[in-house]
Amino acid sequence: MAQSVIGDVDTAFWGARAASVAELERELARLRRAQSAHAREQGRTIARASVLNLIVYADRELHARRAAESISQLALRHPSRAIVVLADRRAPEGVDAAIEMHCHLPSSDGARLVSYEQILLRARGDSDERLASAVIPLLVPDLPVFVWWTGNPPTSGRLFGQVLALADRLIVDSADFARPQATLPELAELCERAHGRFGVTDLNWTRLTPWRECVTLFFDVPAWRPFLSGVTGVRVGYAVDMDGRDSNPSQALLFLGWLASRLGWRPHEAIAPHEAGGLLFAIERSDARRIMLRARPRFERGLDDGDVSGIRIQAEHDGQLGEFVVKRQPDPRHQTETVIVDGRVRWERTIPMPSPAIVELIGEELAILGSDRTYEDSLQTLVRLA
Repeated sequence: MAQSVIGDVDTAFWGARAASVAELERELARLRRAQSAHAREQGRTIARASVLNLIVYADRELHARRAAESISQLALRHPSRAIVVLADRRAPEGVDAAIEMHCHLPSSDGARLVSYEQILLRARGDSDERLASAVIPLLVPDLPVFVWWTGNPPTSGRLFGQVLALADRLIVDSADFARPQATLPELAELCERAHGRFGVTDLNWTRLTPWRECVTLFFDVPAWRPFLSGVTGVRVGYAVDMDGRDSNPSQALLFLGWLASRLGWRPHEAIAPHEAGGLLFAIERSDARRIMLRARPRFERGLDDGDVSGIRIQAEHDGQLGEFVVKRQPDPRHQTETVIVDGRVRWERTIPMPSPAIVELIGEELAILGSDRTYEDSLQTLVRLA
């Protein structure tokens, strides 16, 4: 198919242009008829299905395309009406604010085709005031609404508030936050306001799932469980680039918030930069003992910036010193779990380490409707520790 571009929009990727919501719906109906006729000629079956509405907001086309490609790959598991809002702030001075609409039906090569609908709303210039009113009539009634906001969520912004008024669940990714230590508290405040109205989650929290499972499994062993009430220190390593300038500790901080929330730890000293890099802060255990937590940046090949690279929990029980360690191997697809008691390795194993792509992460979150109380508690605890 030849590529044609209207303005800066690649219509081969985003689909045909429509001048209004009514024209867009007519174009979608025409595309469905054409798709059904073609499938019948090929002896295939098309199932038209939508189980949710998904609104994606992006102010960079790179993020918009990545989201669109992920949604397409999820069509069989989560067929949806997907509305991608691309806020184009690069319009030359003097260009009128406008909303440009495109739509298409992404195709599949399987014997059975599930049809879903993808719509692009490209906002040129300062057209935020009109975006929410453009999105609302495009939503399929009586289906849940998921909002995937890429980049920093402007929690006090008017458009953000208008879009959230439509949402059953908000999905963000703190890996993309420009200033996570400022944005995570704003997200915690949003969770408090959202309680009972919509759920909030973070793809970085989803990336932490295998790490949280590993730590939980350590202390499921009866012989090691008593060490959990005697933790004396925690270090979490996270990946940075070679010069260390691009540092996003949000994954490491979320892990520490989770551990503190589960064990009832309380703040003692605010987060502060550590002289060797990263963040260091003190907390009190439930027995009022002061212990230190550290998020430490490390250069690691094969990892994305901010990915957790290792966890070390130090603890004591009945005069014994224990260390519970999870560390990525040089091959980042594997990790080693080790238990050391009084300097001797008591248990060790190497297992595959899932590193899910963005499509798998968003697929997990689209299967959940409502709040993730554990995530929200972890985020609130992190903010109190800070």
